[in-house]
Amino acid sequence: MEARRSLSETACEILEFFRETHRKPGARMTMATLDAHFGTDPAVAVAVSELTHLGYVTTPDAATIELTDLGFDAIHRGVA
Repeated sequence: MEARRSLSETACEILEFFRETHRKPGARMTMATLDAHFGTDPAVAVAVSELTHLGYVTTPDAATIELTDLGFDAIHRGVA
């Protein structure tokens, strides 16, 4: 899938984590949860920025990411 190749590995892993734990659009996850799951790797922040730029997640505040309808569709189409 072309869209998958355009996402970084970490971005795909974050979307997969959403698929495993939060099965609906609008689901929220804290950065602390991502840090606990992925570690405090700077690549996580870069991947969140990438996902935000593509419209897969929004960042209502600095500590939270929220799955958008587009992100929900992507994880269920197999983009991630």
